[in-house]
Amino acid sequence: MNITAVLRDSFDLMKKNWMLFVPFLGAFVLMALVSLIAVGSMVPFGDFSSMGHVSQKEAVGMAGASLLAVFVMMILSGIIGLLAHGMTIAMIEDALRTEKATLAGGWTKTLHNIVPLLISAVLVGIIVSIGFMLLILPGIVAVFFLMFSIIAVMSERDNGFTALAHSARIVYRNIKTTIVLFLVLIALGVLFGVVSMILGLIPILGVILSIAISAVFGVYTTIFLVISYNNLDTQPDTQPDATV
Repeated sequence: MNITAVLRDSFDLMKKNWMLFVPFLGAFVLMALVSLIAVGSMVPFGDFSSMGHVSQKEAVGMAGASLLAVFVMMILSGIIGLLAHGMTIAMIEDALRTEKATLAGGWTKTLHNIVPLLISAVLVGIIVSIGFMLLILPGIVAVFFLMFSIIAVMSERDNGFTALAHSARIVYRNIKTTIVLFLVLIALGVLFGVVSMILGLIPILGVILSIAISAVFGVYTTIFLVISYNNLDTQPDTQPDATV
C-alpha cells in the first residue's frame, strides 16, 4: 500500500466533500454549549464568599453538584463526539462509493449502529485507560491495535465486541504497514498541536481558527484511516510503501 498515495487521496476527497466538516463543526459547537451550561451551573458554587456563611454539609452538597455537572458534561460531550465521528465515517464511505456524501445518509447509518458504537467506544475507552495506568506503554499498544474499531462498526456492521477483534486482526496481519500508519498519525497530531498552540496566542480569532483547524484535522485523519482500513481489509499482508 502506497501511504503517500493514501495521504494524497485523503486530501482530494476532503476537498471535494466539504459536507464532511459539518458533523465535526456541529459537535464542537454543541460541546461548547454543554461546557458553558455546565460551567454556568457551577458558578454559584465557586464563590462561597458571596454566599455568606455556608455549613460544611452545604459545602459538600455543592461540591457534589459541581462534580455531577462535570460528569454529565463529559458524558454528553463523549456521546456528541461519537455521533459526529460515526457520521463522518459513514459519509466518507458514501463519498468513496458514490462520490457524494450527505448528512441525512450519515445520520441514518449512525443511528442504526448507535448501540454497537457505544459498546465499542466504551470498551476501547476502558481498555486504553487501563493500559495507560499500566505505565503508559500498554495504553499506546491498545490504541494501536484498536484504532480501526469504530470504523469496523460503521463499515462492516460489526457489533461492539467483534469490532475490536476485527481491528486487532487487521493490525496484526499488517503489522509493518500499520506501524507506519500509526507513526504518520502521530506526526499529523504533533503538527496539529503546534498549529493549535500558535493560533491559541491570537485573541478571539485564534479560538475560531483553532476550531476550524480541529475540524480539518479530524476529518482528514478519519478519511486517512478509512481509506487505509479499506485497503488493508481487502488486501491483507501488504507491505508499507511510503514512496510517491
